[in-house]
Amino acid sequence: MPSLYLVIDLINDLLAHDPMKGEVARRAVLENTVMALARARAAGANIAYVRVGFTGDFDEAPAASPLFAGFKGSGMLQLGTAGTAVHPAVAPAAGDIDIVKHGVSPFIGTSLDSEIARLGIDSIFISGVSTALAVSSAVREAHDRGLAVTLIEDGCAAYDEAEHVAEVAMLARLCRVVSAVEAAF
Repeated sequence: MPSLYLVIDLINDLLAHDPMKGEVARRAVLENTVMALARARAAGANIAYVRVGFTGDFDEAPAASPLFAGFKGSGMLQLGTAGTAVHPAVAPAAGDIDIVKHGVSPFIGTSLDSEIARLGIDSIFISGVSTALAVSSAVREAHDRGLAVTLIEDGCAAYDEAEHVAEVAMLARLCRVVSAVEAAF
């Protein structure tokens, strides 16, 4: 059965500011994602990009979320702006799937489940930011949906290295952990 490579939240707004900007650069996340994308395309894997974004004043955000409350009024994460576009270094190609989410999870309230069913996906490869938030949520939810999950560790970053390492150690209980060069799509 076919596989899906899920690239999570590598959008301009999230990558333009520290600490994420520095961690993404230090870990070479964009370069490793370029490598993983090339391997996925060569293997004929499906590719989906997940982007967090909102309209208006974050009307779609979870009402009690301290995470998204911090973005309200900032001008960031506004759908239809350059900020919610995928970073040009890892830009989507024709035929790639675009998933817009309004929370941490790439599954809740999105078309991801229906795309997985439509394509007959049984294995999913995941990378992106932040390791401890959206990436973690994706790994856990994909695992619970019965998918074979592979985390491309060097295509991920968190707010700092300690947070990243701790989360990857926990996620390793639910998935395979590989580097971009090891990813066998």
